[in-house]
Amino acid sequence: MRLATIATGLFFACTSFAAAESYQTPQALLEAFYEPYFSGDFADDESQFRSEALQSLYDNDAQNTPEGEMGALGFDPYIDGQDFDITDLEIHTPDISGEEATVEVTFKNFDQPRTLVYDLVNENGWKIDDVASTSPDNVYRLSEIFAEAAGE
Repeated sequence: MRLATIATGLFFACTSFAAAESYQTPQALLEAFYEPYFSGDFADDESQFRSEALQSLYDNDAQNTPEGEMGALGFDPYIDGQDFDITDLEIHTPDISGEEATVEVTFKNFDQPRTLVYDLVNENGWKIDDVASTSPDNVYRLSEIFAEAAGE
């Protein structure tokens, strides 16, 4: 019984630590963020990867979307598509200025080249603040998609 209590305590301590992961470099954040696209092990809650501002956009969209309806996003903005078969992922060297960074990420999705530019902020660890696609066939900025859906 005592062993079970210790094991349970260790489990919760480890899972709490994992949920509160702090990414010390932009590279570490984006590597962890893209890992599920290869392993298939997606978290139910991706808020650990988002800045307060970006999380607020997601929360606002969820609050303003009627139940059973699709919100602002009809695709996954982090792979520039609905489905994925990611290959050749490259996280380029970040351009860091104080508590902000810009990082270009390139990959192929179903053999189609994609380029995304991430805006990151350091909020007790690096977080995604926005992302933009510069792929010629689908140019967008995530924050603008949310703003348009909100009627701003």
